Amino acid sequence: MRKCGILMSIILSLPSVLVAQSGLPRAAVTENGTRATVFGGYSYLRNNINGFSGWEGQGTFNFNRYLGVTADISGASLTPFSFSVLGLSASTYQHLNNYLFGPTVTADFGRSAVFAHALFGEARSSLGAGVGIPIIGGVSTGLTSASAFAMAFGGGIDIGLTRRLAIRAVQVDYIRSQFSATDALTTGLSSSLGNRQNSFRYSTGVVFRF
Repeated sequence: MRKCGILMSIILSLPSVLVAQSGLPRAAVTENGTRATVFGGYSYLRNNINGFSGWEGQGTFNFNRYLGVTADISGASLTPFSFSVLGLSASTYQHLNNYLFGPTVTADFGRSAVFAHALFGEARSSLGAGVGIPIIGGVSTGLTSASAFAMAFGGGIDIGLTRRLAIRAVQVDYIRSQFSATDALTTGLSSSLGNRQNSFRYSTGVVFRF
């Protein structure tokens, strides 16, 4: 959680920091005057037969009209097993987080834009369990976790509402992680014996432009 909070702070502060460090004025570098963007929204990640619901945060700094650099952090969760009887409940939960960074290419169409990116970094998969007992309450604990190299290739479409605000109609990414077969099995990410995991992520949300 501490790492997640630190990276989210970096993403949110990325536009203002890079603009300040660049020494360049805030004049338009793209047709819609965008030096940097911050995106936040919902994401759905599909890995084999598992569907994870979660969130994604992204900050992009544009060097010129076409080329920029993006920091991306996302988190998704799944409840593989749960039951409840007479007030007593038990469940397992799985989390998958991605911390990625890389170049982005953008083409503007008035206030709207189409972009593509190649992102590289780390994926973290974890598995935990929890129980709920009447009167006492709920208790949860992590069981196992693992980290591995990950990369994402994809892009999307931003529909401009104003000069400073847009809706990310869709973002689609192919994400490949490289957990060992043991780590993938023990954290519940995959039932395959391979050490390559293929996922697809669909995201939508709000884009703020600076």
